[in-house]
Order: sequence, then C-alpha cells, then structure tokens
Amino acid sequence: MKKKIAIAMSGGVDSTFAAITLKEQGYDIFGITLQMYCHHHLAKENNLQIKEDAFSEVKQICDALKIPHIFISAENQFAKIVIEDFCKNYLNGKTPNPCVLCNKRIKWGLLLDRVLELGATHLATGHYAKIEYNQKQNRYYLKKGSDKTKDQSYFLWMLNQFQLSHTIFPLSKYTKNEILKKIKAYKLPVENKSESQEICFVPDDDYKSFLQKRYPNQIFPGNILNLKGEIIGVHKGYPFYTIGQRKGLGLTSSHPLYVVEIRSKINEIVVGPKESLYSSELYADNCNWIYFNKLDRTITADAKIRYQTEESSCKIIPKGKEIKVVFGKPQLSITPGQSVVFYDEGYVIGGGVISKVNNV
Repeated sequence: MKKKIAIAMSGGVDSTFAAITLKEQGYDIFGITLQMYCHHHLAKENNLQIKEDAFSEVKQICDALKIPHIFISAENQFAKIVIEDFCKNYLNGKTPNPCVLCNKRIKWGLLLDRVLELGATHLATGHYAKIEYNQKQNRYYLKKGSDKTKDQSYFLWMLNQFQLSHTIFPLSKYTKNEILKKIKAYKLPVENKSESQEICFVPDDDYKSFLQKRYPNQIFPGNILNLKGEIIGVHKGYPFYTIGQRKGLGLTSSHPLYVVEIRSKINEIVVGPKESLYSSELYADNCNWIYFNKLDRTITADAKIRYQTEESSCKIIPKGKEIKVVFGKPQLSITPGQSVVFYDEGYVIGGGVISKVNNV
C-alpha cells in the first residue's frame, strides 16, 4: 500500500526539510500543525503579543511546497496532560522532562490518532532519530540519528511498537549542517530561524514565576540544612531548586555547596559538597521497553541519566513494577523526575522515570 504521510510542521528548518524530502521522494503528503496551550493562552496570561494567525508561516511554507495544510487545536489536552504533570512533579520535589511525556501522549498520542483518522498511514516529524524494522524479531527498533550532536532518541524512549510502526523520521541520515546547506536553495522563510532550547510553555524559561502564579499558596520559604541536619539558611520555595544546583542558594561557605536532596513533604532542601552528589544506584518506574515486551532478567547496557550527559555502563535489575540501575562508575547529580534511557550500540533498549536515588 502506498504511504500517505502527514508531516508535523512547526515552521522550523527541520520539519520543513522533512516535508521537502518526502515530497521529492514522491510520497502523498500533507502538513499538519498542532496548536498547544503555549501558543495562545500563555500569551494572554503574560501580556505577550498574539499573532492573528500564529502559524501563518507554516501555511506559507505548505503553499510554497504545494501541499495541503491542516491545523488542529490541542490546547486543553496539552494543559491537562503535559502542564499539569510538569507542575505536579515540581510540587513533589522532582525535576520533570515534559518533552518526553508530550511526545508520548500528545505528538504520538493525540496527533498520531488524528492523522490516522484523516487517512494517513504514517506520521513524519523533524526529529533526529532512526527507526528500523527487524524482521527476525518482528519489532521496530529506535536508533540514534546520524547527527550525534542533535540526536533526539533520548526524548522518544516512551514510544511503543504501534507508534514506531506508523512513524517516519526523514532526517535520520542527515546532519544539521547538511540540512542548513540544502534548504537554502528553496528560499523558504525558515532559513534564519533560531532554535529554541527552552520549555515551550514557560515564558522566558522562567519556570519559577510560572509555578508561583499557579500555586501561590503552596510555595513558600523553608529551611536549608547541611548534611549534619543543621539549619544554615532559608530557601525561597523547594520547587525552585533541583539536584546539583549551586547558584541562587544565598549561602556563605568556605567551599561550594550544592542541592543534594529536596524534601517536599516538609519544605526543606539539603545541601552538601560536590562529592555528595555522586550516586551509583537509582530506581526508576513507568518503564517502557522497545527491544522487548518485558524485562524479566538482569541485563547490562549503557545509560544516560539526562539528555546532556555521556552514556555510562550499568546493570538493569527488574524489581516488580520498578527497575534498579547499578552503575559501574558513580554518576553526578542523578535527579528524580528525569528520564534514564538505555542504549545498546546506538539502539534504544528502553527507559524509565527516575524515582529514587541511593547516594554513595
């Protein structure tokens, strides 16, 4: 059956080049844009200028490529699923990764369901990652993209077999530099767009103000303790801190101090020297496995405890609904709420959400 592909388009370089690539390969394609909470309501809340059509540039690109464009509103769903989870995690003393949940529930949940209803066989995005089908195992595998500096497989570990089977990553074999060079020839209004590294629904990347506006009665000052349990200062509200944080503590000390524990139930944070941030063990839950359906034995793998860290070898031990991860080398600032993602020679085995850390 000939593939009919919906391309998730934001108006940026990557999704635009994905559309160009698939069109040139002769696929039946159309662009689709998902309006999420951040694009409209937040602009009103923060007195930001609202464009009459926030996605007019996407429509211009689709018109230039002579492909249809569909616009879908998902503001309420995004707020309920992604933003509420983001806030809940911070109020529980964790540091969430909203992009992982958004990918699972919004882009490969709501959006994928919609494009299939519209008659598409696949959803394409501008992610830097690869999908391979293993006929012997009858499974779809997720792999790192060719551009290791842009690889986004870390954010996609929650995808299941159904979602992977209906997904295409047209940028899988390209580097960012190659794409920037190629797209210049098309003279579309994406050439000089800058890439945002911020959380899309938090204005100016100021998540503290974002939380304070929503929970003014739940965020208030509390004690800062040292490792001996002595009170050495006052914090501004525990959701404003994350494991490994050094700046903004307002403390005077003969040596640098870092946040090593957040006690959300009693409104305290604990600080200590850098060496107290190293851990060899963590527990994770909400696991998803791409290599297999269930982890039923101890395995070895390479793991990343956050997007911007190097992989490190570890053992993964099943513990009921949780897993225990034991690293060969202690890791710095393992943070509850973040994802731990497991790799085998560039392939994503699976992952989980860090729930607890055992310090060295």
